[in-house]
Order: sequence, then C-alpha cells, then structure tokens
Amino acid sequence: MKLNLQLISKLSMTLAFWVLTNYSGWSQIMAMAQSNHKSERATTNELLLNNVLNEQKDRYHADFMFERKIIEGLAVSPNALMNAQKLEKNIEKPLKPFVPLEVKRIDRPINGKVIDAETGEGLPGASIIVKGTSQGTTTDINGDFTLNVPDENTVLEISYVGFITVELAVGSQSQVTINLKSDAQALSEVVVIGYGEQRKSDLTGAVASIQTKDITRANPTMAARAIQGQVAGATVTKNDNRPGSGYSITIRGENTINNSTQPLVVIDGIMGGDLNTLNPNDIQTMDVLKDASSTAIYGSRGANGVIIVTTKKGASGKPRISYDSYIASRQPAHVPRLMNAQEFYKSVYTDRVLEGATPATFTAGELAVIESGQSTDWVDLITKPGLQTSQNLSLSGGNDRTTYRFAGGFLSEDGNVKYTGFKRYNLNAGLDSKIGQMFRVGFTSYLTYSDLNVGSQESLRGAFRARPSGLPYYDDLLNPTENKDLNINGYAVWMGINDKQVPNPLLDIDPAISKLQTTSLVGTANTFVEFSPVKGLSFRSSISASYGNNRMGDFRGTWSKAQVGKKPRAQYDSGIQGNYTIDNIVNYDLAVSKHKIHFTGLQSSFYQRNEAYRVFVTDLPYDSDWYALNTAGTINTISSSLAERSLLSYMGRINYSFNDKYLLTLTGRSDGASQLAPGNKWAFFPSVAVAWRAGEEQFIRDLNLFSNLKARISYGEVGNSTVNPYSTQAGLLNTGYDFGGTAAYGFAPANLGNKDLRWERSKELNLGLDFGFFNNRIAASLEVYDRKTDDLILNQKIPTVTGFSDVIANVGKIQNRGVELTLSTVNITKNNFSWSTNFTFTKNNNELLELYGDGQTVDKGNKLFVGYPIRSNFDYEFAGIWQTADKELAAKYKQVPGAVRVVDQNNDGIISSSDAIDDRTILGSALPNYLMGMTNRFNYKSFDFSFFMYYRNGSEYSNSTLSGTFGDLGGTRYNRLSSLDYWRSDNPSNTYFGVAAANPYRNAINYQDASFLRVSDITLGYTLPLNLMNRWKLAAARVYTQVTNPFIFTKYDGFDPEFNSAIYQDDLPYMNLTLGVNISF
Repeated sequence: MKLNLQLISKLSMTLAFWVLTNYSGWSQIMAMAQSNHKSERATTNELLLNNVLNEQKDRYHADFMFERKIIEGLAVSPNALMNAQKLEKNIEKPLKPFVPLEVKRIDRPINGKVIDAETGEGLPGASIIVKGTSQGTTTDINGDFTLNVPDENTVLEISYVGFITVELAVGSQSQVTINLKSDAQALSEVVVIGYGEQRKSDLTGAVASIQTKDITRANPTMAARAIQGQVAGATVTKNDNRPGSGYSITIRGENTINNSTQPLVVIDGIMGGDLNTLNPNDIQTMDVLKDASSTAIYGSRGANGVIIVTTKKGASGKPRISYDSYIASRQPAHVPRLMNAQEFYKSVYTDRVLEGATPATFTAGELAVIESGQSTDWVDLITKPGLQTSQNLSLSGGNDRTTYRFAGGFLSEDGNVKYTGFKRYNLNAGLDSKIGQMFRVGFTSYLTYSDLNVGSQESLRGAFRARPSGLPYYDDLLNPTENKDLNINGYAVWMGINDKQVPNPLLDIDPAISKLQTTSLVGTANTFVEFSPVKGLSFRSSISASYGNNRMGDFRGTWSKAQVGKKPRAQYDSGIQGNYTIDNIVNYDLAVSKHKIHFTGLQSSFYQRNEAYRVFVTDLPYDSDWYALNTAGTINTISSSLAERSLLSYMGRINYSFNDKYLLTLTGRSDGASQLAPGNKWAFFPSVAVAWRAGEEQFIRDLNLFSNLKARISYGEVGNSTVNPYSTQAGLLNTGYDFGGTAAYGFAPANLGNKDLRWERSKELNLGLDFGFFNNRIAASLEVYDRKTDDLILNQKIPTVTGFSDVIANVGKIQNRGVELTLSTVNITKNNFSWSTNFTFTKNNNELLELYGDGQTVDKGNKLFVGYPIRSNFDYEFAGIWQTADKELAAKYKQVPGAVRVVDQNNDGIISSSDAIDDRTILGSALPNYLMGMTNRFNYKSFDFSFFMYYRNGSEYSNSTLSGTFGDLGGTRYNRLSSLDYWRSDNPSNTYFGVAAANPYRNAINYQDASFLRVSDITLGYTLPLNLMNRWKLAAARVYTQVTNPFIFTKYDGFDPEFNSAIYQDDLPYMNLTLGVNISF
C-alpha cells in the first residue's frame, strides 16, 4: 500500500512520507492542512511524534519515509493514541493538535485482463463494475482493462455474455487476471430471437450469432461480409468489385423464382433494414434465424430467413471514448492478362493466315507499334492503386439507471478505375434509461449518407477490349488521316485504329465526359417505453421508422462511348422510401417449482410507401450533367410511380421448460397484407419446437463424455410477402390508334389481374444437435433441414386468344434440403499462447418439385425443369474441339476442325434443338454444391494473429468473360485473353476453339466450374503493454495490419469467380493492405 501525506504549516514546515505496507490492502491518502499551532516540545506526560509513528510502523507493518528534522521534538498526548483498524485513522488523531487534517482518498489504478478460462483468449467487451457503485469499465478487444479503485476493500464484479459472473476482492493487487468460465450449466449466452432475448441453452430453433469480436477481426467495409463463411447456411456473394458495393445473402437456398430471396433484416427493432448501409464498427451482434420455427415469429416476412442486428449500446461506468481508424492501399490483384500487341497480331493475322482465313487489317501506325515491340496497356492507363480510409469515434457510458452511446464514422474508398470512389458517413445515437421502479425508456437512431461515383460504365470494358496496337495520344499517331482520327483534348479518339466501335478509354473516364453518381440518405429511428407493474410482467410499446432518399444521375457527354460525337444525354432518377412499424408487446414470466413459462404477445402495424421519378433527355446543348434537363432538345422519358403497402399482424409465443431439461416453444402469427385481394389477405403461420438438454441427465453425466448435449426438432410455416403491390389488379397502358384519320391515344389493359393470388408459403422441418467435449473445448452444432415452398408466384402461360400471353399465378413448388455444421475447437491453450479454430460447412440441395400445376415439367425458355435446381444451365454439352483426324465426322455435323464439338445425345447424327428432339441437356447449376469457412486465431502474449479462408464448390457459370468479346477468337476487332490455349493446325488443342472456324455451338465452351478457395484476410495485431497504456492514460490500445484477398485458387477463366463478372459496370479485382489502430480511453 502507498500512503501519501502532506502537511503544510504557516511556518512552511512540511511532513511528507510514503507508507509501504503489506497489511490488508493498498490505498493512497492525501492530506493537506494548515498549521494553527506553533511547534511544541515534549513534556513529561507527552509522547514524541517520532515514537508514535514508529509504533504505527510496527503495528501495521508499514515503512514510513519522512524528513526527521521536520518532526523532531514534536510531541502528542497519550490520549491521542487510538486502536483503529485503519492506519489513516491512527495517524489522523495524533497529528490533529498540529494541523486540522482533511483526509481524502485518491483512487489508484488497477490493471487487468479478462480471459476465457477454456481458450485463454481475451474477452472483449467484458464488464467490470465496482460492487455497489456505478463505477466501471469494459475490456478492450484483447480483454485488457484499467480501472481506478477506492481502496483495498474494493470488490469487482466481472461479467460477460455466456460466462459465469465472478466477484474479485482487489486487496493489495495492482495487476489481476480474471478467468471466466463458460456457463456450462446454463450456457447463458443471450441471443436475440425476435421481440425478445433468450439464453442459448434455451433455444429450440436454429440460430447462429456473429459477435463484435468477429466483426472487428474481419474488419469489413460492409457488414454482410462478416457473415460470409462464418454462418453455416448463409450464402453471401459479392455483387461486384466497385467501391462501396454490397453483398447479396440467401439463407438455406433459394425459395422463390421471381421474388426476392434476401432475408429480412431487423436493425434495433426496425424491420426492412439494409446491411449495406451500416457501419460495421457500430454492430454489437448479428443473430441469424434460419429455420422456420425461429422465423415464424415474423410471419409473412420471414420466408427467406431473418438477420437481427443489435448495435452497440452504452455500459454503466465512466465515459469511454473509443477511436478506430485504418488506412489501406487498394491494389489490383488476380486480374486476367490480355494479349499484348505482338500476341494480338499473331492471333488475328498470322494464325488466321495459317488457317486460310482473312486476316485482320492494321493501320501503318499499328504496324509500327507491333514491329517496334511496343504495346499499349489500356487498363494500366485508366487504373491506379486506390486509397481507403476509415475513421470511427464513439462516446459511451452511464450509470446503473441510464446508459448512452454516440458514434460517428467516415469511410472513403477509392476505386481502381480513376475518378471513381465511394464515401459513407454514419451517425449513431442510443440511450436507455430506467425511470422509477416500473418504467424504462430508450431510443436508437441511425443516419447514413453515401456518395458513389463510378464514372463511365463502359470505360473499363473498353480498356480491355481496345487493341493493344493503338496509341492514346493524337500527337503520337503516325498518320491520323489514315483512319480519320480526331483530336479531343490531346487524345486520339480512335487510337490510330481503323475501327469506330471502341473509342479511347481515356476520354470515357474523364468526369467531364462521363459521370454516374448515386447518393443515398437513410435515416432510421426506434423509440420505446416499457412498463413493468409487477415482477415478471411487462408491457412495451415502440415505434420504428425509416426514411430513405436515393438519387442517381447519369451523364454521357459528346465523346463518351455512348454518344461518340452526338450531343450529350442525361438521366436523373430519384426515389423516396419510407416506412414505420408500431409494435405493442406484452411479456410474462412465471416460474413454479421446476416449471418455467414465458409468454410473448404482439400486435404490430407496418406501413411502407415508395415513390420513384425518372427523367431521360438527349440533345443537351452543353455539358451540364443532369442539372439543366429543361434545356434538352428531346425529352425521351418522364415517369413517376407510387407503391404503398401495409401489414397488420398478431403474434403469440409460449416458451415452456421443465427442470431446465425439457423445452417447448409454440408460436403463432397471423398477417394481413394489403397487396393481396380480399379473401386471401390473411394467413396464419404456426410453429412448434421441442428440445431435450440430454447433457443434464444423470446417466449422460455419468459417461464423462459430453460437456454439452442438446437435441432439437422443430416445424414451422412462413410466408413470402414480397408480392409486388397491385399484383392482383390489372394495369393500364397508353395506346395509339386512328380516329377518323387523326392520331389519338387511349388506354388498354396492360395485364390480367388475378384476384386469387396467395402467399408463397414455406413449410420446414429442422433437426438439430448441439454437443461439446472436454469442457466445450470442442463444441459443435449440427442442423438437418427439409423445406418445401408451395404456391410459387410465376408468370403462367395462357392461350393468346385472351389477348395476353401470361398471368401472374401461384403455380409451382420448390424444395431445399441440407446439412449445416458449425464447429469450434480450442486447439492449444497455455499461459502465453492460445490457438482456436472456427469451422462452418453448408450443404444445400435445391429442387423444383412442381411447375405451373398442369403436369408441365419443362420450361426451356426460363430454364426451369422439375427435378432439378431452379438455376440450372441448359445447353449443349461440350465434347472438346474437332480435330483434323475427325474431319470427315465433323463434316457430317456440318463442322470443321478447330470448331467446338458438342455431344449428340441421341446419336442420330444431327445436333437438334426442337421440342421433339433436343440435344441440349442440363449441364449443372449456378447454385453451389457446398460452402466451407475456417477461421484460425492465435494469441501470443500481446500479439494476435488470425486468418480466414472461404471455399465454394460446384457453382457452374456460363462464363461472362468467355462469352463476351474476351473469349471471341473468331473476331478481329477486340483484344482477348492471353491464357487461352486455342486450336491451330500446329497446335491441336482440345480445350479452346480456333481463330478461323465457324462456331455455332460456341456457348458450350463457356460453361465452367467456378469453384474457388479464397484466403479472405490475414491479420496481425499488437496490444500495447499495460504500463504504457497507464502512462498514456489509455484504457486500450492496439495496432494491426491486415491484407484482404491475398490469394485465390480457381480453375475459372475470368475476373472473379464469386459473381461471374463480365467487367461491364465493374472494377478490377483487388486486395487491400491495411494499417489500423483501436484506441479507447
């Protein structure tokens, strides 16, 4: 213990001493006083102060250090001696005759680390509270904390979701390590299940969770990426490589054909949110509800699964400021190489001459480039490394009655195509407060503004297409009159090439010539009041609202790819989306002996309004972007639309448990939707789930094998309410006709209405098993499910005598069956080192069971086939390349050597594609066979290291790179992939067709297996030592470096196997090199 005492007298006498002791604890005391008395010498009945201090030293085992000359000769009365338990009391009275002391405590710091007792990993966000007070803090990303405590009698309460809360007497310690044990008996981790929370041990459905530590480790720019490979059953696919691009998500396969397969996103109680607008730094947890028994609570909106997002909230304790920042370099990576000028010349000239075909023509300037060994890399000219930065600042804190958190974030992400980029601004605020003993109120609000500039949609594709034998600058052309080239801003419009299809890409990237900008403002808010009149009973009312304003401006100038010499054109789209939800919820808990019942009741009202506006004009007199549309010579399109829909819902849920072993969940929800016709508006969605915590049975415990064992079975029904508003009604279209020789306009039905249109409805059976071994050092969840979706909403063909070709109707059935596995292992845990692994496996089989309901099993036009997945590939089967030795057989099929060979399925000597005879077949599916994700985490002292790998198997694409111009070896206009091993007389390749042969079945070669293994990220972090953090007054400080997308392994020929890019409206594949910090104080 340290004790600091200072006496200041009028005589400038100062007594200062330090007390070093090993009695009951460590504390610090500061005393300051003003002397009112002169120094007095000891008399016969008095005791020397020096002797008194020495006596206290012996009694309390303390060492005093002071200047003896200051107290020499000073005396105190024997009556001043006390027999107090605390040292400071025994000092205060003897010194009182000399100085009136005011004794105050100065809190001293204590440093600590909260770790998982099983894994040895630090626990971020653990709560440390001084017992009996609101003073406290939370741990940083590595589980470290610093907290000032009053004295040696302080008791700390340490808690963390899913772990047993412990109390720690501080005593004389200044450095502590707290080991928290997983609540193996209760598995008390809380997950959000919709309109409430539930202990993980009490779950009866299939629910997966992503924690803030998982999001922090992955460091994604978009929240959805944190789910990829981390949640079994979820398929997360990047939309494209442009900056700010989002992800699409499906859960347990695709349940519909024409409607959306995106899951419902609930953000702090606000339904219908968009994960791509969220700042990942603001997210505390994402809970994914997968089976129908879990999602049935959302009724008609839960058919595709539910993702419940809980943003970070304040914690009781002193205010904490957190700052998270990183800077990254975005480098083009894994970009397929196209031919250089010399390779291109060989392909379109030399090899065509070899095969007896007409060669390509070149200008004198092109030939000079080729002969000189030069080549123009157009992609390199219009791209660059990009800079990405992120800044996040938050303030949180509160007391035992009110907590708060306010946060702001900024993300800037450059594209690799010049002049493109994305910016996002986020503001987040939340407050939760208890009022009296019965009321609780709170609110959460979120505001996002984003600005996306992607420039020309054609420039990158144009750069890949452009001949490498061309030149970018007009002054470099050998003879610009040969190809009638033009000089615009110093650039050669036609690059010295005698072709007018692809203009100079350097012109198209200029923002003054081409611009495509999208801005979005999204605001969401939720506020609630909760009344708890008696224990176990609460009434909660909340209102949630969301407002979005999106604007898209598209300008194409005179020398853009779209216009090429014509006057500019522009398009302006705007949209307003707004919705609100009013929820009234009652919760009641009852526990009688071994019986526990929890009831939730809900009445909910939802309203949504979408407005859309579009103006498209041409012949603008000058470059004005989309800000002077009224000056256009031609107004091509003016349109607007309004769509409204509402939903009224009633729901009840009962959770029952007996002896904490046998669990039952019953749910029923009734929804009424405005977009359906009377008689079909309302639907009821029930679910039932039971679970048995077998690990609590004595005969299982006696096996000494399982640390956790729970079996689950559930059945539920959900609907799909994504039917477009007014789908049951007939629309009108404007028609022109002749009225007595005068042009007139009228209206006619645009479609047939269908008053019998119903919900798409899914019914699902789920079997689950949760198990753990070795005190849960090996823990896993296994799910097996079977989901059938009835009444698919499709465009059903009808006789043309009706005047229409089809009508929207409920005709079809889909089945999704699958297996999911989540496995967590603690491989090594020692004092300074730990290694843990998380693994997920997803296998889903999709099958179309019924089509159109009239016995029809095949719809070739839409590639729908009963008995096969809904995204099947239907085409001729590739059988190699016709070789010279097969010339006669090739002629029988009207083919020549070097052409694509396909399978004659019925061996009739004819390749057919009629209804009666069809050699086309089902080749595969764009849906994956299975998915795997694996995260490895290592901790050594203050270092953390992790990496994540993602594997997708079996997706078959009609390769957009090959099917476009980059794989078209038969033409001479565009550049092509250099990696193609194409057929020649002197190179009898069997993998790709030649440069001269006609290829009526070229499409067959485009189908490729897009399986890939991606090392998604590698992260290395270092947490500053506690002594440095204490010196700098920091609660947490970590620096890290990360590389994202460093490696990808695939046999796919293209730009990105994840989403089958054709590089149109896209950016280059890339990897990020990141340096960042996480600081709080």
